[in-house]
Amino acid sequence: MSVFPDGLFQYGGCPVGLDLFPALRKDAKVYFVDPASGSDSNSGLKPDNALDTVAAAYAKTVSGQGDIVILLGDGGTTGTARDSAITWANSNTHLVGVTAPAVNKRARIAPATTVTDVDAYTPYITLSGSGCVFANFSLFQGNSEDSKASIGIKVSGSRNYITNVDVITGAHANQGDEESYSIQVTGSENVVDSCYIGGDTWARGNNAVGCCVRFGSDASDQSTRNIFRDCVFTMFADDTEPTFIYAKTAFDTDRWNLFKRCTFINTGTSTIDAAVKWSDTTGKLFLQDCAFYGMTDITAADSSYVLMNSLASGTPVDAGHFKGVDVA
Repeated sequence: MSVFPDGLFQYGGCPVGLDLFPALRKDAKVYFVDPASGSDSNSGLKPDNALDTVAAAYAKTVSGQGDIVILLGDGGTTGTARDSAITWANSNTHLVGVTAPAVNKRARIAPATTVTDVDAYTPYITLSGSGCVFANFSLFQGNSEDSKASIGIKVSGSRNYITNVDVITGAHANQGDEESYSIQVTGSENVVDSCYIGGDTWARGNNAVGCCVRFGSDASDQSTRNIFRDCVFTMFADDTEPTFIYAKTAFDTDRWNLFKRCTFINTGTSTIDAAVKWSDTTGKLFLQDCAFYGMTDITAADSSYVLMNSLASGTPVDAGHFKGVDVA
């Protein structure tokens, strides 16, 4: 077999080090996106012939084939893909950022700086495919249009894995005053791992129940068996109404959903009423080894549908909160 100078990429092959994909399907393609120097007229099959937008790369993928979109960061905001709303409907199709795995990563997807139309980015990414991996990139939306609620990622598909992704959307005071969600989950059996969700550079409040994670939307979209693991959720609240986890109706979930070893931090000027607002009466929410700061309670009233572990009988309801050293 002949050896080519660019043998690593001659078939659109996967770069070394993507251990999330130990075995690619034989027809899988890898498409590169380089917002700093790419063009959507390129093939995208090599880093030096990269595309400009994630949407253009996604349009080349084939559902079920195992294709991968690589978003190349450059360490600055010039490494931001200026995309409109994306519907990721192809299953077994993956999006991976190549950048330092920090907070607010610079392998990033964000609107053009001149765009203010929030409707064009709500939801910003609809993940309706199944069996997909999203890894090591950030999603940012800070449009200024008033009286508009926004959604960052809506996960309506199932069995997806989202790892080390920042979801910093609704990142403007105008959206902070609306019922905006960083992530809305209507699908099932998804895992969200080691992600940074929310943000504390703008205020959330004005009596709107904005949240970091909303489950379901109605009885036809009951989410079940989803796991959030080792995630950090942040907000800066200037009112008591925002929350971190939200089930708005009685039929938003089914069976169970789990948050494991997650940290919830509100550093705003107001203490929020509760970390969880749970109207659901069909599914249970489990909080395992989680920690909280900046709220009056986990739930405003005791709920048989929201359960925490490691609490002995008689333990105060605020067990698990972060407290200052001078608090008894």
